[in-house]
Amino acid sequence: MKKETPMQRLATWRRAIALLVVVGFAAAACGGSDDSPTEAAQDDGFPLTFTNCDTEFTLDAPPERVMLMEAAAPSLLFAAGAMDRVIARIENFPEEYYTAEELALLNDIPALVAEHTSTGGVEISVEAIIDHNPDIVIGYDTATLTHDSLGDVGIQLYVMPPFCDNPPTPSFESILDEVRFYGELFGTSETANASADALEAAVASAADAPVAEGQTAAALYVSSDGSAIYAYSSLGMVHPLMEALGMTNVFAELSERVPEVSIEEVIGRNPEILVLLYDDFGLTPDEISALVTDLPGASSITAVEQGAVYPLLFNWAEPPTPLVVKGLSELSDQIAE
Repeated sequence: MKKETPMQRLATWRRAIALLVVVGFAAAACGGSDDSPTEAAQDDGFPLTFTNCDTEFTLDAPPERVMLMEAAAPSLLFAAGAMDRVIARIENFPEEYYTAEELALLNDIPALVAEHTSTGGVEISVEAIIDHNPDIVIGYDTATLTHDSLGDVGIQLYVMPPFCDNPPTPSFESILDEVRFYGELFGTSETANASADALEAAVASAADAPVAEGQTAAALYVSSDGSAIYAYSSLGMVHPLMEALGMTNVFAELSERVPEVSIEEVIGRNPEILVLLYDDFGLTPDEISALVTDLPGASSITAVEQGAVYPLLFNWAEPPTPLVVKGLSELSDQIAE
């Protein structure tokens, strides 16, 4: 399966840290800092058998050479205290999601030259992967990078669960479970469990004082050219994010994860809050807002009338990773202003 552009990923979604510092996540997650030396991997628990995309795999020892793809993936490695295992990356990691210290580490990781596909993903040859001799590649599968193609040369592919054909229902609990799994995978459970506890505390803190209690909301993705609108049902990670802040998702009942909708449908459901997910870094938040607020009839939506339109960077809400906990803080701060 090829990774899709955010618009296509939202339409089909087949594969689908400031607040963290406050609760102590950064200290637990950085792993390589002077204050938190990297936890030495232990072989306890190996061989480790796990299921990835409905297929069972077994690893005899913790991976020592990791290759990363997907912008949100590093947040899981930071949380597990395993970033020191990363020897190469296939994609760039937007600076908006990471601290200066984290970016310095990420930018020092060698980057593979990948070909961008017509759908906005990347494609790279198995030979280029082999040249770096990784134990494991973490991210998503593509036309050439599959469990079988990499397994044939002794490399494990771990597809992040949201990008599997049958992704699990997204939730904050699924994020905590994934962080803890990374602890098992890398033999760094002490660090990973501490990070998961801090993430859980951060979510609970936001949910205990919801800034949008009782308000209706819609989470939308609008294509960069404004030609299409997609609305999130209860199957997107942004749904539990909104629920944690007290909102009721007016599109929750839709059977698809993020179907295309018309502005008339949004007007008809008349949400009091609009959350606009985007990942076009060439547009300002105001320009993102205008993609919806300038549409014919949009001024009649209560959210638009009241100025309750909140652009939110895509990985603050999707897919389920520790970045979403920071997204919870980001959106909460916007609404509270």
